[in-house]
Amino acid sequence: MLYFKNEKEKKLYEGIMKKADADYDDDVKMMREWRGENGYHSQLVNQYVHSTNASLGYAYELMNCGREGDVERAVQILYKVVPLQDTNPDNDTYGIWSYFVEESLDEMAPPDWNWADFCGKRLIQIYVEFGDSLPCDLKQMIREAIIHACNSIIRRNMGPHYTNISIMGTLVTLAAGENLREAYLVKYAKERLKKLYEFNIGHGCYQEYNSPSYTWVVIDDIASMVCYIKDEECLKLFADLNDLAWRCIAEHYHFKTRQWAGPHARFYAMLEDDQLLMRIQRSLGYQINLVDLEKEGLASQLPLGFFSFDSVCPDQFKKYFVTPNSDADIDAVYVRSEEREKNEIAVCRQAEAYTLGSFYKSTFWNQRRNHLSYFGTQEQPVYCSMKCLHDGYDYSSGLIVTAQKGMRTVSVIGFGTNGGDTHCNLDMVKDATIQASDVRIRFEIGGAVDTVDLEQTDDRTFLMRMEDALLRVQFPYARYGEEPVHFQITEENGHANETGGHKEVHDIKCIDVVLYSGEKKVHCFTDMAECCCAVSFEIVPNSGQFHAEAEAIVCDGRLRISQDGLAAEAPAAACRLEDFVQNARAYRDGREYQDIYL
Repeated sequence: MLYFKNEKEKKLYEGIMKKADADYDDDVKMMREWRGENGYHSQLVNQYVHSTNASLGYAYELMNCGREGDVERAVQILYKVVPLQDTNPDNDTYGIWSYFVEESLDEMAPPDWNWADFCGKRLIQIYVEFGDSLPCDLKQMIREAIIHACNSIIRRNMGPHYTNISIMGTLVTLAAGENLREAYLVKYAKERLKKLYEFNIGHGCYQEYNSPSYTWVVIDDIASMVCYIKDEECLKLFADLNDLAWRCIAEHYHFKTRQWAGPHARFYAMLEDDQLLMRIQRSLGYQINLVDLEKEGLASQLPLGFFSFDSVCPDQFKKYFVTPNSDADIDAVYVRSEEREKNEIAVCRQAEAYTLGSFYKSTFWNQRRNHLSYFGTQEQPVYCSMKCLHDGYDYSSGLIVTAQKGMRTVSVIGFGTNGGDTHCNLDMVKDATIQASDVRIRFEIGGAVDTVDLEQTDDRTFLMRMEDALLRVQFPYARYGEEPVHFQITEENGHANETGGHKEVHDIKCIDVVLYSGEKKVHCFTDMAECCCAVSFEIVPNSGQFHAEAEAIVCDGRLRISQDGLAAEAPAAACRLEDFVQNARAYRDGREYQDIYL
């Protein structure tokens, strides 16, 4: 189905389809795309590939569009892609597809079981809406593929902590069960829906907390799939889950910059583009005008299925998108554990001119924005994000604990000995040892950097000046084994951030703590007596005054930083991730976070 609210949307859709048509490879009967570096699951890099999921999505849009030759092309794609599914129940990969036709499931590193959910969703849409117009053998082939995908979803039985997949898999199995008249799928989906509903509504938020990349997946999946579901009780539960996602977006929407305030559990970019604004204004029925529908290049920023569902912002959240932010704290315990130290806490401060968000304890995984602020305007937004880098790429075994009050934080950064390198669990660091020519802690400032004046006022103090904000960063303590640590400003033009296959290019200015830079060598973290850093961060208006300088000390193997009622502490030496979680602490006004956020 297609949903257009005005004639200009139809023009945008034509632009989206034109780009998709150009990416179609008629020789292979699949969509062609460039596979760069730093993606997950596939070992293919820097080459053109043909995507299974993207091809199924294109086939659905061809059926939607219905131009001359579109249905015939969609049928050719389906005959090519559907048989690529593993249909052997004896295999671990039963019910899923590989990412690309150029790489089998056995060759992936590792296969991605999410493809049962993603590809299954596409096939249900095609089957329910257009099945009667397909050749009989193809329709039966798709039906069987949907069953295989659903069986894979059931076998995996993903819990509610994996937000987007738990919801997508529930929608897929429920829609399949109702429309294919498979009672066992309906029974499974209803039980799963009840559990994920109680889990997420009980927490008051999703565990993939405040994720720009995946909160929209939840909203899009619900909007695009509920039309295939008739059970009224289930529809009510999905409506509440949709409200929960919209509340997260509304509360974190920063009106002045038109950005999505942090911290972000998962985000593929640093700055939002016009897609966010397009989504919001469309969901509000164009009651507000955030981006011109005739803006050049807008169609290229919108995903292929953008007009294939109708997402509507619930009335109670519309006010957040039409009025400037007043000072507000948006805090959440988004993971609750019987062991208090394992509770995961997010803190966000919204003000009219800027915003600051941080996680209590976190890693520096590439998709995670654990300490993030936004400044500037809609036309000239600026971000400032803290990173831990191994040879220029985000190091997942970097660890951080942060205490935040208002627009001020203190943090301790350390290193894990049993974590991952570029990913938390796909490429594990062995023996707490890496090969590296560069290791550094960085505050990366990007976006409209020509509006930013960055100055190093002494060896460990940096000031960032903007039109309506002044920011100070200080490093009272930093050690990295026996290496001499130094502090500097770094500027890069055309810097590329690559996250999960998404590439974003910005000019950046950086505040760097260079822990090591030189010839590539072995870094064994367990050989270092200390590898840690303490940092204070504060934003004030240009006319404002900073708090007193932070102090840091190591005592009994723990690095502690404190500043006017804020404190954070963590092991000074590298340790196991679970030991960091157990021993890291953050304090506000003398109270530990776990006492504040009971």
